[in-house]
Amino acid sequence: MKNVYLLILVLLLSSCSSIPISTMLKFRSFNEQSFVALNGSEIRSKIIVSQPFTLDLEKIKLSLTLDNDKGVRNFTYPLDLDMQKTIAAQDGFFTSTPAKTEYTFKLSELAVKNFKETQNLISDQFKGETSFSIAAGFNEEPTEGQLVTLSILLQLDEEDGYFTLIDNADIDVGNED
Repeated sequence: MKNVYLLILVLLLSSCSSIPISTMLKFRSFNEQSFVALNGSEIRSKIIVSQPFTLDLEKIKLSLTLDNDKGVRNFTYPLDLDMQKTIAAQDGFFTSTPAKTEYTFKLSELAVKNFKETQNLISDQFKGETSFSIAAGFNEEPTEGQLVTLSILLQLDEEDGYFTLIDNADIDVGNED
């Protein structure tokens, strides 16, 4: 459990420098109507993590936070593994990248139902902020100084495809001090 909280904290702290500008520009016009128009069965998330680390599939969750004058509401949507593949290490002349594991997740059937209910709560009268986050944990216990390279992509609809939330962020998850 400690790893999940640590990973979320690290992602929040380091994500500002790892979010591509194209993602920020894409969502400058995302509003309540955009959210209500989403099809929960098209939502996907990709998490790419450097080996030897693997994700604890039981701890993967997509969360939505709605913050307005009535208060803050948090919604959590369990994710099901849709696909998993290994990306081979690449050695280049100047740089090399380690082998990685790419996980693709979709909303579970219950999550799709809950997502529709959340959309029904939101109308064009909603004034406030909406934010998505993805929580994950590792099966392995990282050691101090050990880096994990992490990318997180999100697809809200099939037409637009994936956009990058975190792009190859190096995270020192083994240092808990």
